[in-house]
Amino acid sequence: MSIATVMVYVDPTQQAEGQVRVARGVASKFGASLVGVSVLEVEPTFVAEGVIIQQTTAADLERKKSVLVGKEQWFRSIVGLQQERVEWRWTVQYPTVFLAEEARSADLVWS
Repeated sequence: MSIATVMVYVDPTQQAEGQVRVARGVASKFGASLVGVSVLEVEPTFVAEGVIIQQTTAADLERKKSVLVGKEQWFRSIVGLQQERVEWRWTVQYPTVFLAEEARSADLVWS
């Protein structure tokens, strides 16, 4: 069996160290790269009584991005593999769309 890339979902609101360590172990066993992915959703814009109301402000987006950047630091500290074998992908958008797109690039997805 050949596995080149293992992807693991990292919940931005929890410290799920165990699943990251298992994914790291699988990646190490097969000599594969490890990709961590994380996403925070944006609230959709909606209209109420003819007025457009947007739920997500610029400050909300910056806060969410900051959380995801911090999660990257946590992820890399848990993984401890060589820099070139570890990748971190994140975004602020609808989770289902992002995760489906990213899963296409992996041989094994761990969640």
